[in-house]
Amino acid sequence: MSSDDAFRFDDTARDAIAAALDDAVPGSVELGALRYVETLLGALDHDPPRIWAAPATALETWIDLGPWEHLAWERRIATWRDVYGRIATDSASDADRRVVFEHACEATYGDPAYGGNAHGDAWRSIGFAEPMFPPERTFTDRDVS
Repeated sequence: MSSDDAFRFDDTARDAIAAALDDAVPGSVELGALRYVETLLGALDHDPPRIWAAPATALETWIDLGPWEHLAWERRIATWRDVYGRIATDSASDADRRVVFEHACEATYGDPAYGGNAHGDAWRSIGFAEPMFPPERTFTDRDVS
């Protein structure tokens, strides 16, 4: 699947979800939170799925899932798609907003390989050293496209 075929919310939903992410963690959208959520919700649309980034020294970019792990992620992602559907229609519960907060935090301060924390900018903004694992991660060749 090319990046053009990746999961993407429609424009109205994108605006509402981006606002919810930035409300949860100010500045998160600028650092890639919306991209992170779309990548996460479309992770199983790729082969291998974009769930676990492989170490930079690996031949593959993503680690494949076993059948039970794949099933668990299918269920988790289906639940999250429902959450973001409610966020987009302004019918979210407190539990839905907690999911958005968690994803905004993950996107802002997580590994750039998953679509957020563009080029490690959030890490640099708080003086966080580049992580030791996965080893030799670079921001330019590992960012999700």
